[in-house]
Amino acid sequence: MVNIPGRSRGCATCRKRRVKCDESLPECLACVRMRLPCPGARTGTFFVHAVPSSSSSHRTCGSALRLPSPQPSRSSAFDQLFVSHFVESFFGTMKPPPTPGTPSKIWLHELPVFLTSSESSSAKTAIRAASMISYGTLAGDVSIKTAARRWYAEALHHLQCQITKGNVSVDDSIICAVVMLIHFETWAGTSQKAWLRHLKGAAMLLQVAGPERCSHGFMHQVFSHLRFQMFVAAMTENEVPIFASQDWMTIPFRIYPKLIFDQLIDVLFSVLKCLSIADQLINSDDDGDLGAILDALIQDTMLQASQWWLECIGSSIFGQISPKQGCGPDEAQLLLTHTSVPATALCSLYDAANIIALRLLHLASSSGSSHDLQVRQHAQSILSASHFIDEVSGPAPDRGSIMITLQLKVVSLWSPSSEQRNMALALLQRDKHQEGGLSDISAVSDEYFADVAAYILRQYTSE
Repeated sequence: MVNIPGRSRGCATCRKRRVKCDESLPECLACVRMRLPCPGARTGTFFVHAVPSSSSSHRTCGSALRLPSPQPSRSSAFDQLFVSHFVESFFGTMKPPPTPGTPSKIWLHELPVFLTSSESSSAKTAIRAASMISYGTLAGDVSIKTAARRWYAEALHHLQCQITKGNVSVDDSIICAVVMLIHFETWAGTSQKAWLRHLKGAAMLLQVAGPERCSHGFMHQVFSHLRFQMFVAAMTENEVPIFASQDWMTIPFRIYPKLIFDQLIDVLFSVLKCLSIADQLINSDDDGDLGAILDALIQDTMLQASQWWLECIGSSIFGQISPKQGCGPDEAQLLLTHTSVPATALCSLYDAANIIALRLLHLASSSGSSHDLQVRQHAQSILSASHFIDEVSGPAPDRGSIMITLQLKVVSLWSPSSEQRNMALALLQRDKHQEGGLSDISAVSDEYFADVAAYILRQYTSE
């Protein structure tokens, strides 16, 4: 007889205790809360063989009844499956080669260590939540996604208990938990800006830890990983984060020098400083020295961007490069050929930084309009990058879309071409960009310094 109605799929421990099991994978929450060994709920089809028996056989069987022997736990196998898939979803076949002089391990490699730790921590439940939601989403498995949400709730509860006790110790475990909750929300998007709330929590914890502690170990790896998310968060709130300060841009990198990506984030933080001054400028009756300050900041940002570009050309990190029509109106420049999603995403972030900086020149220099052709070319580069990423199949189709979302938002706001702005907006409104943590990015709002972009469009753009 197959799957008899009423037969429990609960784990063996709950069935033995005769309590309701929530059938979560890889372990049920009831066992986790009681700190009992849990083999996980039954999966797949199970059979019950039943035959008529005589009264004597009933007596014989009754006297011989024994509780079932403990089943071997499958939780570690499930954890390994989900976590390995989570790590693979970051890279897959696109994993960049190791960089000399950097730690051999990155923060993702530490996740199994937290899972196998004998200590109870919010990191365990948060890792399970994030890894299961990514696996369940890509596999289209509703039951796994449902279980992931249960683990997410459990992780939130555990963190809340830690925080309400007071005197919270900022250690690797609690940082790991909050980071994994950020990633859960980028997949699940339980509510708009839910990822942002977790990111703010992580930022507060890192500030408490201080820049010195973020210069080595797991804390350094996580800090480097979160800097881009901090930039995106700052753009959504039209502000300059504390992590753009001199101390936070230097002290955490004293032991391990900045990589290409870290240097690009520095450029993006410089763009934020330009945007902040520009916002003050257009809202001030008396600009005072703001115009000169903005001009100096833009020139510094452009210099950083140019140095970053030249280093990319001189390195093999992007693979093949080929000469194409340059970004300048009267010059030729080596543009990087789209060879992989990570390289394409980095190049498009460089394009986005240039678009904003060059458009801001309208507020600081009379020569601003002479750069509009360059801006259009950078915007077209981002649109081409989006097309390339759409064409590339990888282990996580939605991951590539996330890597180009911000850049398309920049084009939709800052390009002097209405055609390019409309194309970028149309791309943002597709399903790929409407799911997950950035689902509201195509909506009209004052985020991403949209007021500054609109002011320049009104005052200086002529198509």
